[in-house]
Amino acid sequence: MDFLELIKNRYSCRSFSNKKVEKEKIDKILEAGRVAPTAMNIQPQRILVLQDKEKLEALG
Repeated sequence: MDFLELIKNRYSCRSFSNKKVEKEKIDKILEAGRVAPTAMNIQPQRILVLQDKEKLEALG
């Protein structure tokens, strides 16, 4: 898929299911975030994985 095709097929999710995300998918997302470039090569970043509804609500 080329870039223009990717842009044309993008969408914004307006609702979410209550289904939990599998650990393997979370690990892949975290790895992608870990190796992604940062602005001006500034390395510090925080990625939060919240799985408790109470903690998610407290963050919001």
